[in-house]
Order: sequence, then C-alpha cells, then structure tokens
Amino acid sequence: MIPLERPRVVGATFPYVGLAVAVLALYAIVAVTIPPNLYRSAIAVAAFFAMGYCALALIAGGRLALSPAEILAFTVGLTILITSLSALAVSIVGIPITEFAVVIIGLPIGVVAFLLRRPATGPVEALVAFGGRLFDFTDYSAGEKAVAIALFLAVIGALGVFISIAGVGYPDPHTAALGIDGPYGSGGNLDPLPYTFVRGTAHRIVVTVLGNATPGSFGVRIRLVPLNATGTEPFHSVPTTFPLALDEFAEHRDSITVAAEGRWTNSYSIAIDPVGNFTLRFDLLDSSNRTIAGVHLPIQTTDPPMVSASMAMTVGIDVRGARVGSGLLRSGHDLID
Repeated sequence: MIPLERPRVVGATFPYVGLAVAVLALYAIVAVTIPPNLYRSAIAVAAFFAMGYCALALIAGGRLALSPAEILAFTVGLTILITSLSALAVSIVGIPITEFAVVIIGLPIGVVAFLLRRPATGPVEALVAFGGRLFDFTDYSAGEKAVAIALFLAVIGALGVFISIAGVGYPDPHTAALGIDGPYGSGGNLDPLPYTFVRGTAHRIVVTVLGNATPGSFGVRIRLVPLNATGTEPFHSVPTTFPLALDEFAEHRDSITVAAEGRWTNSYSIAIDPVGNFTLRFDLLDSSNRTIAGVHLPIQTTDPPMVSASMAMTVGIDVRGARVGSGLLRSGHDLID
C-alpha cells in the first residue's frame, strides 16, 4: 500500500503588509508635524498594530498556516511585546520614551517585511528596484526634474536640521523653588544648618523662595513630623510666635507673594519642645495648596546639658524662692517648668 502524500501546508500570505507600512510612514509624518490630538492618537494606535502585523509577517509569513483569528491574536501579542522592548531599548541608549519608539523600531520592521514578502525577487533585488523606481525621473521634464531635486534636497535638509536640533540644549522654564540655609554669621557667611536642637532653645533657619516667570501667591508651610510617623496623623496649627514653638505634628503657614523671577527670604526662629528624632519639613504651596517644592531637614532634639547639684540648688532658690534638691532638678529644662 502506497502511503498518501501529506498535503503541503500553505503559509499565511499577509497581503496587508504594504498597507501596514503606509500606516507606519503616515504616523512618522504625523508625529513630527502635528501636535498631540485625537486624530494623531487614532493613527498611533493603528501604527502600533501595524508594527505587530509586520513583525508577524516576518516571523510566520509563508511558513505557518494561520487562521485570521490566530493572526489577530499574534498581532496583538507582538504589538505589546515589541512596543515594550522598543521603549526599553530607546531608554537605555538615552532617547526619551515617546511615540517615536514605534517609528524608530516599527518603521524599519515594516520596510524589511515589505521587501522580504515580495514574491518576484529577493530582498536585495527588491530594495534596488524600489530605490530605482523612487528616484526614476526619466519621464520628467527639465523643469519637473529641477523641482523634484529641489524638494528632495529640502527634505534632506529639513531632516538634518531636525536631527541636529535634538542635540541643542534649551533652558528649562523657570519654576518656583524653595531652599533653606543656616543664619548669617558674624563674618557675613551662612552658618551650617542645625541638625541638633536643644529642647526649648531657639534655632534660626533662613527660608528662601524663588519665583517663576510670572508673579504669584504662594504658601510656606512648616511641619514637625516624628520619625516614626505613619503618615495618617492629623496636624494642628500653631500661632505665629517668637520663637516659633513646635511640638509633634505642629504646622505653621505663611502666605507670601513673589514677583516674577523674584526672591523672598525670611529668617524663622524655631524652638522645639519634645525630645526625639524628627523631620522638619519646609514646603512651598501653590494657590491650590499643592506642594510644588520642599526641603526636609532631619533633626534630633535633646535635653539641655546637666547642671551641677550646687548650681541647681542655688538657681532653684533664686528662681522659685524655695530650696530644690538635686534629686528633683535633673536638667536645665526643669527650671523652665
């Protein structure tokens, strides 16, 4: 018995590769010439799927028999995969992750798929024939050839300018900023920021706000947050005093106005009552109470230095008019209580 010959499997032909390449080319033009809008987003979605379709044509075209449902499924899968990988690739080489990722990766894939899927000739011959037809001006008159050459040179020049602009640095737009410094010393120089506070003792911190390109109203917020805070605790407002007395979860706000590219500076005298580790937060708020800049200063609050028993007894008699034993007067802050 002669075995029957197995029927030859005919692979998928992918007849829409040319259309997919046209969509990718259209998106490349739209992405450069038109600002983001709804129409551009619709073309972008079509370009993403066109990239996946061309990639599938390269992988399975003429070799695997795929149903329309399978082609659709693999197209969606390859679209997601290639988009993610291309975005990662362009971020590694330093190009921002934008919609140009699909143009940088997808358009070459589409052109290669179009050339490889041509049945008449091989890819090299197809590429040469494509270039010959693209630059074939034999049917043009002398004037038409001059116009075509001028347009071609203009396109090449515009492309060169566009690529060169990518390497030109532009200054960032001015945005409001906040900074803190220590107080000015005797020599006119800024002292270092205090990272250790003595309980009940005032320390000065200079807050500086720089304005943006337009004048505006801002808020300066100062908060004292314990190091073990969970982030859900409520804050309570403290009045304006001198020095500014802060306890746990205390909050103080000042409303300020800064001129265009102006400067606002204020020296805050701050005294902290509790002992422990805290974060002293200085935040700049916009008119909507949204934080636009901030500086966090980690601090530690300690008790005042210990005093001797004889000095404590003497000071205790002078201040309170009664004898205070050394066993009760343990530190300087007890004199304040």
